[in-house]
Amino acid sequence: MPSPGTNASKDDLAPVRAKLESMAHEGRVEELIELVLGLLSRVRDENTALTARLQTALRALYGRRSEKVSAAQLSLMLDALGDAAPDAARNAAPDAPPPAPEPEKKNPEPKSPPHKGRSALPAHLPRKSKIVRVPAAERKCAECGVEKSGIGFIRSEILEFVPAQFVVIEEDREKLACRACQAGVVAAPSEKVMERGRPGPGLLAKIVVDKHEDSMPLYRQAKEFERMGVRLSPSTIGDWAAFSVDVLEPLWGRVVRWVLDSGYVRCDDTGMRVLDRDHPQGVKKGHIWGYVGGGLVAFHYTPSWSAEGPAAFLKGYRGYLQGDGYAGYDKILAGKADPADDADSDGVPLASTERRLGCGMHIRRKFEEATKLGNTTGAVALSLIRRLYDLERDYKERGLSAEERLAERKARSAPVLDEFYRWVHEIHPQQVPKTPLYKATHYAKKHEASFRRCFSDGRFEIDNGEVERRLRWIALGRKNFLFAGSDRGAERLAIAYTVTGSCHMNGVNPLAYLTDVIEKLQSGWPKDRLDELLPNVWKPGIGAAEG
Repeated sequence: MPSPGTNASKDDLAPVRAKLESMAHEGRVEELIELVLGLLSRVRDENTALTARLQTALRALYGRRSEKVSAAQLSLMLDALGDAAPDAARNAAPDAPPPAPEPEKKNPEPKSPPHKGRSALPAHLPRKSKIVRVPAAERKCAECGVEKSGIGFIRSEILEFVPAQFVVIEEDREKLACRACQAGVVAAPSEKVMERGRPGPGLLAKIVVDKHEDSMPLYRQAKEFERMGVRLSPSTIGDWAAFSVDVLEPLWGRVVRWVLDSGYVRCDDTGMRVLDRDHPQGVKKGHIWGYVGGGLVAFHYTPSWSAEGPAAFLKGYRGYLQGDGYAGYDKILAGKADPADDADSDGVPLASTERRLGCGMHIRRKFEEATKLGNTTGAVALSLIRRLYDLERDYKERGLSAEERLAERKARSAPVLDEFYRWVHEIHPQQVPKTPLYKATHYAKKHEASFRRCFSDGRFEIDNGEVERRLRWIALGRKNFLFAGSDRGAERLAIAYTVTGSCHMNGVNPLAYLTDVIEKLQSGWPKDRLDELLPNVWKPGIGAAEG
């Protein structure tokens, strides 16, 4: 007995069948064929799109997270494509390594791997000397009985860990009194970092680093402190963390200005769950935006993904902006996010989409997805993009200046880039809409001008990978503490990540840096000297000027 679903399908097709039979009886054969082919083409396209969506979902659940396609895989895919792969793509794909020869079976001699030796322990670590003496029974010569003379020592090193510990600093303030008239004086107390609290700058710095650099939730910090002999509640630690970040806020503002003044900013964003009593689900999705420029990174929180947030941050910015395909960036650069700021007093636009730079990583990612979902045609794009990145790596390893890199790009990168876009324009019309390869070629076409612009100046990178790497720290922290408690809490996260992320970019120890900077800022560090405290400028031991 047919199922209800089957009967329903036949009933749905009855009008179609009647239409086709009518056209056949009327002799409209050509029109009938075109109609049937059109219907089949539509069904095929929808089936292809649905299959791609299913494969994407299955890969997200069970597949590998890595985007990379190996050199061997690329070579195999290009070989399978045959003449469809352009010569430039074949030249761009590295050859797979040849198989290792079979070892000889006759009397094999075991070969030990070459011993490279242990790496030396860091010279800056403190050393404690320990002398091991020869036992008394062995100090006399067994042959003649004479006491042996010292001829030196053989040194070995053991790497040991000394557990961190809390220290209580007892401050005794001297009291003086006049024996004659009983007048007295007491030494003024040392200035505290926290007026009504007892933490020192080193403890505050550790709390900030543990939470933001090491992604350690407050309850885990409390457990660590308890093991060290001090009980502090997570709420107390949270209050001290908030206080520390508020102290750092003026420095955050200076980092923002430094980044924007660089004239070349790379940007991206990531979501951040934030508690919100007014939201139907109790939690809303805010966003933290990352901006890299001038050797520093600045993070900025916005309650939504609206372009108004980054528009406020970038207000008045006239430099180059590099990012993904987020449409809000174009609105900002075109002056449409805030019409009141569209032009300055002379009627000159504050920014222009001609200063928009694309991202090679996002273009490559689309083709990676299409290729891993089974469309090997995407291997052509991947091989050409890989060639572009190989060239960029070569330029960096050679230490080229901006002018030299631009010259190399014109001579070596431009032909590969032209070949890539020739292939994209040729292959795009052949793709079924909504499929991964169609989306990849469409994305590449849409951002062609902005991606080509990356190669027009030796100062520019061809992607915004640096800011993506900085955002990974936030993503890791998000997995540990799940959400921010409020909009202000999320703003504090952005401030703290700005400081620790900038330290990380410049190879600065964030614990030593924050211990010094928090104390200086709380001690009245001059506002006109904030630049001296930026992570890319800071030096240990800088003293505040009088006045």
